[in-house]
Amino acid sequence: MIADGTELKRDRKRSLGWGTELQRDRRRSLAKGRGRGGKASSASGVEGDWVVRVEGLALGGGGGVAGIRGVVGLCRHWEGRRHRRQGRTEVAVGGTGSVLLTKKESVCVRFFLGETKRTKDADTDGSEDDGCDGGGSMNAMLQQSSFRDSLFASSDFRFHFLRPPFSASRTTSISFHMEQQQQQQHKLSSSSSSFSVALKQNQRNPNPVLSCRALPDTSLRKDDIPVHGLSETIVGVLGGGQLGRMLCQAASQMAIKVMVLDPQENCPANALAYDHMVGSFDDSATVEEFAKRCEVLTVEIEHVDVATLEKLEQQGVDCEPKASTIRIIQDKYLQKVHFSRHGIPLPEFTQIDDLEGAKRAGKLFGYPLMIKSKRLAYDGRGNAVAKREDELSTAVSALGGFDRGLYVEKWAPFVKELAVIVARGRDGSILCYPVVETIHRENICHIVKAPANVSWKIRKLATEVAYKAVSSLEGAGVFAVELFMTEDGQILLNEVAPRPHNSGHHTIESCYTSQFEQHLRAVVGLPLGDPSMKTPAAIMYNLLGEDEGDRGFHLAHQLIGRALSIPGATVHWYDKPEMRKQRKMGHITIVGPSMSDVERRLDSMLCKDGYDSQSAVTPRVGIIMGSDSDLPVMKDAAKILSMFDVPHEVRIVSAHRTPQLMYSYASSARDRGMVAALTPLPVIGVPVRASTLDGIDSLLSIVQMPRGVPVATVAVNNATNAGLLAVRMLGVGDSDLVARMSQYQEDTRNDVLVKAEKLEKDGWESYLNP
Repeated sequence: MIADGTELKRDRKRSLGWGTELQRDRRRSLAKGRGRGGKASSASGVEGDWVVRVEGLALGGGGGVAGIRGVVGLCRHWEGRRHRRQGRTEVAVGGTGSVLLTKKESVCVRFFLGETKRTKDADTDGSEDDGCDGGGSMNAMLQQSSFRDSLFASSDFRFHFLRPPFSASRTTSISFHMEQQQQQQHKLSSSSSSFSVALKQNQRNPNPVLSCRALPDTSLRKDDIPVHGLSETIVGVLGGGQLGRMLCQAASQMAIKVMVLDPQENCPANALAYDHMVGSFDDSATVEEFAKRCEVLTVEIEHVDVATLEKLEQQGVDCEPKASTIRIIQDKYLQKVHFSRHGIPLPEFTQIDDLEGAKRAGKLFGYPLMIKSKRLAYDGRGNAVAKREDELSTAVSALGGFDRGLYVEKWAPFVKELAVIVARGRDGSILCYPVVETIHRENICHIVKAPANVSWKIRKLATEVAYKAVSSLEGAGVFAVELFMTEDGQILLNEVAPRPHNSGHHTIESCYTSQFEQHLRAVVGLPLGDPSMKTPAAIMYNLLGEDEGDRGFHLAHQLIGRALSIPGATVHWYDKPEMRKQRKMGHITIVGPSMSDVERRLDSMLCKDGYDSQSAVTPRVGIIMGSDSDLPVMKDAAKILSMFDVPHEVRIVSAHRTPQLMYSYASSARDRGMVAALTPLPVIGVPVRASTLDGIDSLLSIVQMPRGVPVATVAVNNATNAGLLAVRMLGVGDSDLVARMSQYQEDTRNDVLVKAEKLEKDGWESYLNP
């Protein structure tokens, strides 16, 4: 179930015994920072970040954790005189108070227990709080003497009160430690100060949270009051393509704001982003300026300036996933070395620096030989195949020469390409989505089938490899792990992307938590969502440009028109201004009760003149018999399956006359979409009445199958029940069939009632002789 974003907390917390350590995760500089709505702040300040930790929280009292209200008062010290501001801000549990930290000022943070007015829940001493000094008020004065010559950067902090074992005699206190780090002439300096608040009052109300924020001004804004963390969070995305666009769509449903940095003014994410900064994500100064406007930085493309991200991380900027991970992944050779060191199964590979090195690799690995660029390689770009030694020079030239940085991989004789989307939270938790099969066209992901039609053993192995690969990396977010499945059942890692991916687009419609929502959950520190599928089957079809310009748009719109008539189909159009061949312009996801149904719908969407989509339907049930003399009985099963629109096939396969055909059919039954000892699929035996023994011999042969070879059965000659039983078995994973079966039962009951009414009305003689 998707967590209600209003109940999710923005700040990460770590328990220290019965205490809590909280680190502020939102860092903004007032020098070049931004206020609300993307407007530049007029407040002056210095670059640098405050980190506030709650170090020793011990709570006691008479039976619960207090309902706490707070008053944040501002005391100014000018020329030795103290002036209290006339106004004060009362903060309810979960609310926000505004404090301005400026030169030569100190902050008085005042907490008190109970209500501001006398109520039936007032303190036991009957006193009435005046909102400042009465009713068990507590004061803590932090003198900012060590910082009188500087301006204070904006800071956030949140107090979380936990529920420990209570002791009425226990004195309670909260200790705070404040640190500031500043970058001055390439040197990092830091300062710190501490203060504490004593709590001695009895506490009742369970689990309160009090938030206090230091803002660029002291005025109370209406949108400061309902603070749940998300509406205040700005996620910065380097890149504004289709992935950034879909991140914005997911964020809009989560009360998270997404800013994008992209060089194109009309990039796909522009229309949906909270803000769009036009600029290159390869330019260091631009990325640094962009980072000041966001709480956390993430990427929708890995080809960014990693050195700048590393510098920002040193300054305290939150980057997810970490810059070290992006550095590893954007260099495919370095990526291979990293995963090899962590024991991840890979195709053999080696670096090449010249033609002689390539020839040695060809002799070592054999041909065909895959030659790859180390960097800036995606969607088939940066790959070349040499089928013979004399093709090495041509392949290397096609990749830009050895100066670009090349390596070679041994050809992986895969039979399927698989992928696993893996989510990693800030707390290190990892969740894997179901394994999918990817089908490529001209090295670009074209079709994704979820879940993959592979054995449970392959699914388990693929998930383990993906889990292990992502575990070796640092940082939070969604990762796409692309895999090869070989003919002998090996799973080899191809490559990893540190972001949402084509292979996960289907999750928007098919899973409880889409990969885009999951990525946002991960990078802001929210709990990871459920990655399981909520529909039995899904296919993602990538809308790639078929032609240039207007003709390409026309062809794409024709396909979209057909898709809108397909049940379970959803169109995603990326709104790119230019059409080019093989450019990703959108995608279409089709969901359905079974993979065969979804495949049939896809075929219908793609069908052209003269193409019979029904010919490509994979049968879900196989009806076999030893002789055509059994067909008059078995036809009833076929009629039932046709009634329920279940694709099936009818074959004569004799265990006595054609044993090899029988063996071949049963052994390949699962791969072909549908005996007992040769297939892992359920088998229903129909006893057929012969000329002797009235079918009892057939019935006994079925019910006497050995242990470990289960076969269901029905009454003699009752193939109708066999068909109905097959439908019910398929209905376990097909809600559509369940609904049809319920309607069938209702129709059968109505038929019986009609017959009963006719018999009662006409009498038995008229009923038998109409």
